Amino acid sequence: MVAEKEASPMEEDKPASPNGSAEAEKDAAGGPKKDRKPGAEAVKEEDGEEDLSEEDAALREQLELLVERVQDADAGVQKLALDTIRSEIRSATSSMTSVPKPLKFLRPHYGTLKEFFARMPAGDNKVYMADVLSVLAMTMAEDGERECLAFKLQGSRDNPEQWGHEYVRHLCGEIGAEHASLVDAGAESSTESRLEDLARLVDQIVPFLVSSNAEPEAVDLLMEVDALSKLPAHANGDNYERICNYLKSCAAYVPEPDDQAVLSTALQIYRQVSKWPQALGIALRLNDAEAVQSIYSGCPAGAEKLQLAFDLARSSWVLNEDVEKDETLLEVLANRKQTDYFVHLATDLQVMEPKQPEDIYKSHLVDNRSGGVLPAAVDSARTNLAATFVNAFVNAGFRMDKLLNADEEKSWIYGRNKDHGMMSAAASLGMIMMWDVDGALPEIDRFLYHTEEYVKAGMLLAVGVVSSTVRHDVDPALALLSERVTEESAPIRHGSISGLGIAYAGTSNEQVKDVLVPVLLDAEAAGDTAALAALSLGLVFAGTADEDLAGIMVQALSERADAVLSPGDGSDGALLTRLMPLGLGLLFLRTQEAADAVAESLKAFVGEKSVLARVAAIALEACAYAGTGNVLKIQRFLTICGRHPSADAEAAAAADAEAEAAAGSAAAAAAASTTAPSGNVNGTESEGSSGSGAGGVSDNLDGALNSALAGNLGSGAAAEAGSSAMPTTGDSAPAVADTSEGAGAANGTDAPSAADRKKAREEEVAASEAEQAIAVLGLALVAMGEELGTAMTIRAFGHLQQYGDLSVRRAMPLALGLLSISNPDVLLTDTLSKLTHESDPGVYHAAVLGLGLIGAGTNNSRIAGLLRSLSAYFSKDAAALFVVRLAQGLLHTGKGLITLSPYPADSKALCNRVSLGGLVTVLFACLDMKATILGKSHYLLFFLSLAMTPRMVTTVDEDLKPLPVLVRVGQAVDTVGQAGRPKRITGFQTHTTPILLASGERAELATDEYLASASVLEGVVVLTKNPDWVDVENEMKAAVASGASTSSAPKTSTETAAASPAESSGAA
Repeated sequence: MVAEKEASPMEEDKPASPNGSAEAEKDAAGGPKKDRKPGAEAVKEEDGEEDLSEEDAALREQLELLVERVQDADAGVQKLALDTIRSEIRSATSSMTSVPKPLKFLRPHYGTLKEFFARMPAGDNKVYMADVLSVLAMTMAEDGERECLAFKLQGSRDNPEQWGHEYVRHLCGEIGAEHASLVDAGAESSTESRLEDLARLVDQIVPFLVSSNAEPEAVDLLMEVDALSKLPAHANGDNYERICNYLKSCAAYVPEPDDQAVLSTALQIYRQVSKWPQALGIALRLNDAEAVQSIYSGCPAGAEKLQLAFDLARSSWVLNEDVEKDETLLEVLANRKQTDYFVHLATDLQVMEPKQPEDIYKSHLVDNRSGGVLPAAVDSARTNLAATFVNAFVNAGFRMDKLLNADEEKSWIYGRNKDHGMMSAAASLGMIMMWDVDGALPEIDRFLYHTEEYVKAGMLLAVGVVSSTVRHDVDPALALLSERVTEESAPIRHGSISGLGIAYAGTSNEQVKDVLVPVLLDAEAAGDTAALAALSLGLVFAGTADEDLAGIMVQALSERADAVLSPGDGSDGALLTRLMPLGLGLLFLRTQEAADAVAESLKAFVGEKSVLARVAAIALEACAYAGTGNVLKIQRFLTICGRHPSADAEAAAAADAEAEAAAGSAAAAAAASTTAPSGNVNGTESEGSSGSGAGGVSDNLDGALNSALAGNLGSGAAAEAGSSAMPTTGDSAPAVADTSEGAGAANGTDAPSAADRKKAREEEVAASEAEQAIAVLGLALVAMGEELGTAMTIRAFGHLQQYGDLSVRRAMPLALGLLSISNPDVLLTDTLSKLTHESDPGVYHAAVLGLGLIGAGTNNSRIAGLLRSLSAYFSKDAAALFVVRLAQGLLHTGKGLITLSPYPADSKALCNRVSLGGLVTVLFACLDMKATILGKSHYLLFFLSLAMTPRMVTTVDEDLKPLPVLVRVGQAVDTVGQAGRPKRITGFQTHTTPILLASGERAELATDEYLASASVLEGVVVLTKNPDWVDVENEMKAAVASGASTSSAPKTSTETAAASPAESSGAA
């Protein structure tokens, strides 16, 4: 056998010229010879197609001889030839970097071998031949024929790995295609046996792929053959991370309900290797309450269980009361430690000093070229209200400020604000004292019995805000707020209902349900009161898909089905048609297909044409698939956004106008015909006209009238008009006056009048525009959980901005803000900055607020500069300036220590439902900003407290005491499916905890002294001492110190005697 000699891919794959190679022509002309290996003589083929080295030519001749021997009649000769070919191919395909030479030289003989295989009798030689043909088919078979798999199934049952990794990969592709075709073919006996053969082959391939660090390929193969349940058996402590990371990444691209199966497999593997924090993350992503309970209960006591408690508190997840009895863990689960760690972070970063609104406005930097009064210098109720919100956002969670807490009597509340402004000013105290329930209640309680109802309402709302995402063991919020829900005062009702929704969001508290359901079903309650009750119930039971509560909400919607949109008529209609449907949507937040049954019940009980039903259906669909990246839902919402209801209404109005004009002309003709007998035609007299002439004119007008009415009103109306075409002269004027009614009743006595049709068109346009606005937010909601979908949605928004209706363009900046919440992307910043100069107030108001949302809690200097410029630009527009101030407050939320994003900093896998619910509430309210935020419902902005989370990494020991350690912080790198152990962060810097994390950043421990109990360093991380860690630096210092002390000590006589020979030799 001739030994194979390595050749470069360029040599092996060099195309041959049909009339001889260029190199051969150069050789004939005496030119230099190329591609010659040193020490090897070139052998020129007789046909002139290819130049081969001597060794390659010998290998080619040997393979051609073996092909002839394979077709020999003697079985022994066949066996020997097949064994030789098999050994040649195996040695060449073990590590393929290019097409192996045996496969290259056997290509011309592939058809010959196939024909001989078909004639071969059954036996061992045919099995061996099938194996050889299977490998040859890898590069020689036609696309789509799957001959590689077909021959393998006819061949031996040896493990495919002996033919090399490339062969196994090719076989995997054909197995997937074959399995799909068999499943499509249906259940037959032959199909089932074929599926069993494929399953046997898969069982041979998967262990090889997993053992050779090709876990992603093993996962793909098992997913294609619907055998993912076999994967946990191949997972262990060495490969579980690569397998589970790939499974979690695949879940975003797998249709439902297969995505749940993929995540469940990852959950099973994590539990199998006792990785409790990672398993808890998957269970939260699946929204599986039973799995969360079992994981927490099954985790052994210690640092890991403490970490699980912190993770559950950060996700606003509430366990059953009987799960935990330890007081320390209960305090952590209730999230009561968050305020202490947040203040520790602020103290470490030296930002505890309270800030005033003017510190945010920085009016001295505003270029006021108009020479007028600077915006901050104008003292008005709206200016003070803006200062209230800015002060609340900036000092959120710091427990101190310079507007409210600086004054013992809180004169800012009722001295600088009026009516509904006092409500928000009082509620802002709750945001400043947020998460510190024990410290805030004494301050709030003093004003709960104030004579001013707006102050009491604001303090009731403050009770809910201060309890946001924090549970207290005595439930003070429920005790204080539940008895105020039935107050006669509307502001007090609204404050208490909203406070309950904020305080108990995500807790599924049945007592809150018992309090709010009667308010929701009260037919005498105002629309905004019922809407707030539905919203609060949706927040409290967010993502639970509670069937009983869903039925109650559908009933409430059906009772108010006659409600129509009333833009500009106050907040009642806006809240009812926005927040009540949203409450139903929040109930099914991220539950996907669980909402389908409720969507059908909406059509049945509320009515398909009802405004509430249509809006609720879109809101339900958007919330149910939030963060899933579902392509079908995105396409549906894009279809809704692409409609033009205003243009359709104008076309319908034009058609009605044409019909009325035709009816009018017909009526004029009828009036003219009635005057013909008395000689009065069209108001003129024809003296001396003969009877026959008058009769001829009358006949002509009758014919014209009949034809006109037949064409426009129908034959029945024409006949009726013809029968009454000859009234007296005195009746001619009433006949003309009643033509419109006759035309309206031409096709029936109940036909709507022109005014009714116009009103119906206006209502249809309003309902369609409300659908479109929510569909725009639905696009952002569905796409926000997946990076590729987010990028494509932003691109689609560019087209909608150019060609969409006004309702779409007004909602688009809010959707952009949601897509990039607390992540000031440069491209989106530029886009929103351009939209702030649109001509429509609704568009530029939303664009300004969108700038605040994408920069929320980041202190981004570029956005801060843009907002300062806008404050001067809108200095004479009070409403726009108010929105600019809100955006400035959002930009500096928590002095840059708080984020509004419902996702972790380094990924979009796990979504906080409570945080998302608070965000969506504010965005839905801002769809009609004039009636809500710029009206009397600005207190809805305090629902953002549900989304406020410290963007920190704080490390603690097992006693919950802060433990400063070194961490590396850099941009997160997606390493899923990459070989080896690639770096997970890039461009990192080393800091000492506590630290801040921006969107897209990831932190890693920079020391081996401690081990992190958390899978992701974010929030509060529990550290334990590494038992294998050795302090090398201190040991070296100790060794150096001990060596120095030993050298400086006086030597004994024995040491001197022992050292003297060596010293003597050294001296010599």
